[in-house]
Amino acid sequence: MPLISDPSRVRADLTGLTTLAFDRFEDNFGTLGETPFPGAYTSAARYLAMRIAIPHWFVHSTQVGSADSDRKVNRTPRETFEEGGNCVDRCVLLGSMWATLSVPSELLSIVSADSDEGHLTAVAKVPAVDGGPTVDELKTELARIYAEHLSRDVPPADVFSWTDGGDTYVIADPIFSAHVGDVDSMVEHGFATVDGDDLAWNFHNEIQDVIVPTDGAACHRFEL
Repeated sequence: MPLISDPSRVRADLTGLTTLAFDRFEDNFGTLGETPFPGAYTSAARYLAMRIAIPHWFVHSTQVGSADSDRKVNRTPRETFEEGGNCVDRCVLLGSMWATLSVPSELLSIVSADSDEGHLTAVAKVPAVDGGPTVDELKTELARIYAEHLSRDVPPADVFSWTDGGDTYVIADPIFSAHVGDVDSMVEHGFATVDGDDLAWNFHNEIQDVIVPTDGAACHRFEL
């Protein structure tokens, strides 16, 4: 199972699909900023939180479809939006939407310790930037989005994150995670273990992490 293919193999304008996600959210749950998307936001932490959370909400709300037995590559983001998709399809859709919003991400191939079931999950990456939002500020803004717009109680402490090489990572699985930072769902399904602040994934065979480049004009196919 190779890494993600060259982004130049398939091109799509995801701006419309990403805008649709924000329009749909704000139409149903209220404006995220001082003005509608792309909007003006009260802080850098707020701007970052909504760019991570709204695409996850959008893809998490997309219907789940089964993989076609004769498919050799995943669906494009537009196809997944229109037809649904499996974990690979939905992770590519989410990663591509994040890329459109200049949010780096990684797609991790993992396996359940309970059933040997393989799975692809999505992780948003927050690079270390001098003067950028702190992890606590990001978690606070994520909690505000869920509380103020979705009437859901997601305390900042329930937004799990970890650091690697100075960068911060948050889980946002498009199938299992009920919210950004919901690591409990991954533990429940046997994909990871958590000991305090330490997270260990059950990686699938020897498959490497899949990096989704921040190229807003590209969507990406993952070869099955």
